[in-house]
Amino acid sequence: MPYTKGTLAGDFIEGVLSEIPDAVCVSVINLSAGMSIDSYCNTPDFDPDVAAVHHTEVLRTEQKAVEALQLNDSIKDIFITLGTQIHMLTLSKTGKALYYIVADAHKTNLSMVRSTMQKFAKGI
Repeated sequence: MPYTKGTLAGDFIEGVLSEIPDAVCVSVINLSAGMSIDSYCNTPDFDPDVAAVHHTEVLRTEQKAVEALQLNDSIKDIFITLGTQIHMLTLSKTGKALYYIVADAHKTNLSMVRSTMQKFAKGI
């Protein structure tokens, strides 16, 4: 699935792919709409738009938990590790977008995904 080059979302996707070229999916999600702003996916079995809807709900549920626990803090990252995949979600500094990376757990590790996310998740 192609992505739009020369945009903030496209620059994020391009940067991630430069560091994790075999990433399963890279996406930037508009939180108010719960939809992808732009995305890249290397497999037809993975729908980044379906993932966007569900991960927006994951973030909102976690935000409610932080509030209910009166932690007076905000969510920075969410990791979901599966048997074959690593999913990382990072809230943008403006709180308007969610950066999303899905990587093959056999070809990369949490540290590499997090380092890549921190390097390229900017500007939205």
